[in-house]
Amino acid sequence: MVLKGYFDAGNQADSRRYDRITLATACGTGDQWHDLESAWKEILVTHKAPFLHTTNSVCLQKEFSKDKGWNHGKVDRFISDCVGAIEHHLSVPGKIIIPGSPFRNVTKPGLYVVTLTIPLDDYRRARGVRSSLPNSVTEICASESLGLCFNWGRHVGAQWYELYFDQGEPFYGHVYDRKHNKKSRKAITPMDKVVHLGELDMRVVPALQMADLFAWCINHNDAVSRKWHERLHSLYWDSLILDYDHLLKPTPGALERTAAWKLPRRKPNI
Repeated sequence: MVLKGYFDAGNQADSRRYDRITLATACGTGDQWHDLESAWKEILVTHKAPFLHTTNSVCLQKEFSKDKGWNHGKVDRFISDCVGAIEHHLSVPGKIIIPGSPFRNVTKPGLYVVTLTIPLDDYRRARGVRSSLPNSVTEICASESLGLCFNWGRHVGAQWYELYFDQGEPFYGHVYDRKHNKKSRKAITPMDKVVHLGELDMRVVPALQMADLFAWCINHNDAVSRKWHERLHSLYWDSLILDYDHLLKPTPGALERTAAWKLPRRKPNI
């Protein structure tokens, strides 16, 4: 079985514009993704939408501007149908659920989605106390989200992995470094089972559009004013936060092991 994981962020790691960064991870087998993509493409045709970019559609800008025939009611109907398709294709847990963990007893197989959020002020404060934390908040997001994808893969019995990132975002580079470093590949045993690692244009990939929607919803939790936003939060998926206290308490030895890999030094985000 090959598990395909798609990664897309809702915000940039820019504390001048945002107060948090969120990376959404969406996982599924080829058949599961095929079913979702078929339904997604039908929705695009029905609503005459080029693709879903949540920020642009909600703000009625670029491809979703009023000049192109869009308004808030039309956008809401479009995204509501997207949420309906997601609901139909998500995995549904059974009676046994472990809070904060992707491990669960699945009664309906399907796609698994998890978001990881780091408040930027918390990251800055934590790094001031623990300087051994990575100098890039996107590195923490990428490495932790990669682990969540691998955890789900082990849970469903995946033998191989294909990992796809939205192009132009920094997360891909951190995973690339781990894939092409002998020490990190030895320490992260599932990395040798990654048969494809690359970037894609989210405009042509429904899975990345779906991940973008989840990341947007988490980053706008302080203003849930749309029915489709509320409906998305009622579905079965996981939302995790690495706040100040969690950042100060990494897995024992994890920072030391990562430092020993001597990965390429990347520019700090904030």
